[in-house]
Amino acid sequence: MRRGRRAFASTRSPMVRYRNCAMRSHSPCERAGSRLARVAERREILVVDDDEDTRMVLQDLLELNGFAVRTSPDARRAIDAARAAPPALILVDYFMPDADGAWVVEQLRSAGLGQVPVVLTTGSNEGRQQAERLGVRSMEKPFDISRLLELVRSLVPGA
Repeated sequence: MRRGRRAFASTRSPMVRYRNCAMRSHSPCERAGSRLARVAERREILVVDDDEDTRMVLQDLLELNGFAVRTSPDARRAIDAARAAPPALILVDYFMPDADGAWVVEQLRSAGLGQVPVVLTTGSNEGRQQAERLGVRSMEKPFDISRLLELVRSLVPGA
């Protein structure tokens, strides 16, 4: 991870902008009305990947397709974020320096978040086998964008 960069919750996220606007009374944000209401209704996805470029591309792709997105560069911060505010879906890289995707799934389940759907993103047979063993979905890297969006829409209620 590069020094000086935010480790979590990019300020580019529409939900962050909405929350900031909602905290101010009589702000220009209030005049935006229905647009902000639509942003608040979007379902949130947590993207967990140690590769910054992958996080940014996934965030941009998902936001352009109507989802609110939070990101995390590592498994431990992702678990903390999911406990604090459970997302509708978690996309997690299987291979990360601090822990693998299987550990993330186990931690979510032990924290009572087993109902949150998880997709392990992986380029290996090991990752796909672990996903199958854990009963979660997997998505092969490099991503096929249409397949990824189809999978996300199938797992996020109301998408």
